[in-house]
Amino acid sequence: MQARIHDGLNLLSKLTFKRVLNAVLILSSYYFSRLTKMHRPWGKPLAIAFEPTTACNLGCPECPSGLMQFTRPTGNLKIDFFQSMLDELAPTTTYITFYFQGEPFINPKFLEMVQKASAKKNIHNNLYQCPFLARWPCPKNGWVWTLSTNH
Repeated sequence: MQARIHDGLNLLSKLTFKRVLNAVLILSSYYFSRLTKMHRPWGKPLAIAFEPTTACNLGCPECPSGLMQFTRPTGNLKIDFFQSMLDELAPTTTYITFYFQGEPFINPKFLEMVQKASAKKNIHNNLYQCPFLARWPCPKNGWVWTLSTNH
């Protein structure tokens, strides 16, 4: 319970005028679309999931990455593309996840990506990873590393 309160307060501390305005725009566009039956998205994403790599060495039986059954090429996210997306979306984004279907630490630039995102400050991070990472020190800038055994 105490961790949830801490996480909630941490997320609230990331709110800025631009992020609140962005949330209002997104909510407004939703109701506008419902009323008019026209899809008119306003605002930018509140949350982003960056996939540092599509490669994985775990071989989980339910995961297309581990079984190497992707219909798309396997590879690493380029640091310059990551930086351009981060620069564009950081002012309105409140939440970043560094995970989708690959093992993030396979990308040799992964920790550099985390550092670049940390430099932006005021973004809540969620990193799904193996339990052994719970022993790693969290960055001291207010990020929260939420660890899960979902994969």
